[in-house]
Amino acid sequence: MKFIILSLLLSPISLLASNGDGPIGPRSASLGHASSTLYDVWSTRNNQGSLGFVRKGEAGAFYENRFFVKELTQTGFAAAVPIKKGTFGLCYSTMGYRLYRESQTTLSYGMKLGEGISAGIGFDYLTTKIADIYGQAHAFTGSVGLTAKILPQVIISSHVYNPFRAKITEYNNERIPTIFKFGAQYIFSPKVFLTAEAEKTSAQKINIKGGIEYKPSSLIYIRVGGSSYPTQAALGVGVNYNGLKIDLSTSYHSILGLSPQIGLSYSFGKDRSKSPEKTPEASEKL
Repeated sequence: MKFIILSLLLSPISLLASNGDGPIGPRSASLGHASSTLYDVWSTRNNQGSLGFVRKGEAGAFYENRFFVKELTQTGFAAAVPIKKGTFGLCYSTMGYRLYRESQTTLSYGMKLGEGISAGIGFDYLTTKIADIYGQAHAFTGSVGLTAKILPQVIISSHVYNPFRAKITEYNNERIPTIFKFGAQYIFSPKVFLTAEAEKTSAQKINIKGGIEYKPSSLIYIRVGGSSYPTQAALGVGVNYNGLKIDLSTSYHSILGLSPQIGLSYSFGKDRSKSPEKTPEASEKL
């Protein structure tokens, strides 16, 4: 059984974001992880370019039971703290079990460069542990991102993770993949938006992702999404009550099965937006 689990972790078909900047959070998961245009507490990892639009303090945590295999469980937390000219973020996530574990810590900063445009940067510290006899490997890398509202209904974003291909270990010259993302969001109304994203890594072919979020009431959000590589479908619901957000999602991998996820976050403090009505509307609703 342990051999099978290790094979899943190390096999390209599982695409578990080994040593990579995989998007996190149940909202992202339910939208097929097309999350670079969204701005919420998870922008601390998913796209620092969107972090400048987060102008209210927020903290959150998530738990994912990946493929219903406890050894592949992923957990993490994130916090975003706005200051006068930008927003700092801190995020930590870990995945695996005693014989194999990956963790990633991200320190981020994003700020608005003008009305409707934000840029950000992140610094990452990664740790990989494979059984007792192999020990641990460590690496530092980073990312940059940009998000812009080019029309009242259109938001675009770009994000590059690990642009210099940092090395994780000397053995076989193993390097962390570089990941390029380009996203777009179209806001149909204050209740509905569509988001899409193209992702290309230095180790895998292009992945097309997309999702729709619908707000039927002031409290409830319904989301559906999917991706092309690997082929996955996803859905989720969210509740936002006075700044307390509960998000549930599940994604279905065409080979490995279901991955349910739950997240809890809370917004606090004063909204530091100078003109909130002019910032990207759909993403700020949740």
